[in-house]
Amino acid sequence: MKKEDVRKEYFKLRIKGHANGQCRKIILAQFGYEINVRTLRRWTNRMNNSEWDLTDKSKRPKTIHTKINSEIEEKIRKIRKQTGWGEDKISDFIPNISHKIVNKVLNKHGLTNPNPNRKKRIKYIRWQREHPNSLWQMDTSDQKIEGKYCFAVIDDCSRYCVGLFALNSVSTNIIIQILDALFKFHGKPREILTDNGSIFGLKSKHSKFDRALNRRGIRHIRTAIHSPTTSGKIERFFQTLDKEFPFCNKDAELFRMRYNHFRPHTSLKRKRPAEIYFDFSKLF
Repeated sequence: MKKEDVRKEYFKLRIKGHANGQCRKIILAQFGYEINVRTLRRWTNRMNNSEWDLTDKSKRPKTIHTKINSEIEEKIRKIRKQTGWGEDKISDFIPNISHKIVNKVLNKHGLTNPNPNRKKRIKYIRWQREHPNSLWQMDTSDQKIEGKYCFAVIDDCSRYCVGLFALNSVSTNIIIQILDALFKFHGKPREILTDNGSIFGLKSKHSKFDRALNRRGIRHIRTAIHSPTTSGKIERFFQTLDKEFPFCNKDAELFRMRYNHFRPHTSLKRKRPAEIYFDFSKLF
């Protein structure tokens, strides 16, 4: 006899006025089903406090763990070797595989680069513009592309890399020329954030760079001295460039295409920068 049928008979007995002790004896005598009074009370409480169909809840686990086989391991290794991505981003491309499983496989094959000297991150205030082209962040890096200086521009809202350039030399005039070319393709941002480097006019609000932006209707914002977290998005972009550039045949445009269109971004809830930058609803 099914348990739900026993429960049905129990509630019939209760409706007739039998106490739990009597119900227990009747059920044992008629159906050979032994049950204690505590369980009967629990059934009564559940019926009174919920819409119960007298059946048990499914014991099927909420999370079903996929067994790691050689095919999955090989796929994880292949993505890692071709992209340099970490566990979170790799797991986005393998259905039903968590980032913890990916991490186990990477550790098993020696494909992780743990930093033993890594310190606990200091808490800081996160900020992000609501709309694309509201604010651009830009900077030069000590990294080299084909032995040349590296200059990058990203959109603050979407992290979309607007431009990545290898320059023989860096000056205010060259930066302004690059920006004018980007404005023709992407439109002008409302504001631009930089550090206090010499090409950006140091701390002067009347520098050549500031005057050039003012003529174009763009506000120039500077970070505080010794405050790299203010421009943390562009700094983080350069870290990604340093880590993943070798996986793109050291081709700046190939890296930019992969970064903008293929690479899931943690701060964008696993979306790609291009999904946010070209989202029509974000324009208003």
